[in-house]
Amino acid sequence: MKWDLTLPSLHKAYEGYFLLGNIYSPDDLGQSDTMGMFLHHYNAVTAENIMKPVHVTSAPGVYDFTRVDKLVDYATENGLKVIGHTLVWHGQSALWLNRHPDGTPLSRDEAKKNLEDFIKTYAGRYSGRVHSWDVINEVFRDDNIPFTGNWRDHLRGRSDNVNAVGHWYLAYGNSGDYIFDAFYFTRKYDPHAKLFCNDYNEEYPTKREAIAHMVEDINAQWRGHPEYDGRLLIEGIGMQAHCNQNTNLLWVRESIERFIKTGAALAVTELDITFGSRENPAVPLTREQAVRQMEMYETLFTMYIEFSAYIDRITFWGKDDGKSWRSWGSPVLFNADGSAKEVFHRVINVSSTVPSTASASETTIVSS
Repeated sequence: MKWDLTLPSLHKAYEGYFLLGNIYSPDDLGQSDTMGMFLHHYNAVTAENIMKPVHVTSAPGVYDFTRVDKLVDYATENGLKVIGHTLVWHGQSALWLNRHPDGTPLSRDEAKKNLEDFIKTYAGRYSGRVHSWDVINEVFRDDNIPFTGNWRDHLRGRSDNVNAVGHWYLAYGNSGDYIFDAFYFTRKYDPHAKLFCNDYNEEYPTKREAIAHMVEDINAQWRGHPEYDGRLLIEGIGMQAHCNQNTNLLWVRESIERFIKTGAALAVTELDITFGSRENPAVPLTREQAVRQMEMYETLFTMYIEFSAYIDRITFWGKDDGKSWRSWGSPVLFNADGSAKEVFHRVINVSSTVPSTASASETTIVSS
C-alpha cells in the first residue's frame, strides 16, 4: 500500500492539544510505507491485540513477550508513546489467572496472588517505557436499568453470555475489590505510567455514572491508604468512542463533563464511527451517509478541542477502512487503499478553526 506523506500530519495538527494515536502490530514493522505513514500521522501507539493478557501468558510462570518487545522497542526508538492495552479484562484473558482448569472461579486469595504476579511480571517488565496503562477494560455491564447509586451493582459478574462473564469479579467472591488491587499493583510495579480505566458505551447515562462513581470511590479509598502520595490511583478515564450513526453526541458531551468532575484525565481510546450496513459490507456509503459521518467527526473533534485541557490523547481504532475491525462500516479517515477520505481533511480543518476554551478554572475538579 502506498500512503501519501504529503498530506498534513494529524498529530502535528493537534500538537498542543493532545496526543494523537492509532493501533499498530509487529506484523506492520516490515512494511516501510506503513511505518512511514504511522510516524507521519501519529505520536502514540496502542497494540490492537498483542498486549492483551492471553497473548503474553498461557500458564503460571509462562510468558512470551517477543511480539510486545518488538512493538515497545520500535515505539521507543521512534519517539512514540506506548499505550499498554490491557491488564484486566473479561475477554482474551488467560484461564489460569482467575479460574481452575474446569472454569470454576479460584478463591479470592489465589486470584489476588495471580493478579499481583501477572502485573509484577508484565507491567514491571515495561516500567518506565509505557505512557499509560488501560489497567481495567470493560468491567461494567450494558445495563438497561437506572444507576442504583452504587457502582458495584453494575459490574460484570455471572452472565448467560459466556463471553460477558466477569471472571475476576467471581473469583473475588462476587466483589469489585479486584479493581482497587489491579490499580494498586500496577502503580507499585510501574510507578511511571498513567493509570486508566477503559470502557465502551461510556456515554450511556447508567454506565457514565457507574464509571464516574467508581473512579471517585477508589480514589477516595486510595487517599486513606498508608502509601498515598498525593497522586490519584485512577488517573484517567478511557472513553472507547466506538460510535455509529445513532450515537447521541449530547450524551458524549455530558459524559465528558461528568468525567472531568472526578478529577481524572480523559482519553478517547478507540475512536471510530461506523455507517453503512454489516449485512451489505460491499455497498459503499451513500453521499448522505458520508456527509453525516463527516459532521459527526467534526462535532467530536470540536468537542475534544474545547475540553483539550483535560484530554491526554485521542486514538483511532484502525489505520484504514480495509483493516478496521469494523471494515463493513467505513469507520475511519482513510480508504482501504490508503487514500485520504474527505473526512480526513475535515478533521484536519477543525484543528485550525476551533479555539480551545476549557481551562482548569472553568470546571470544578475534585481535589486529589
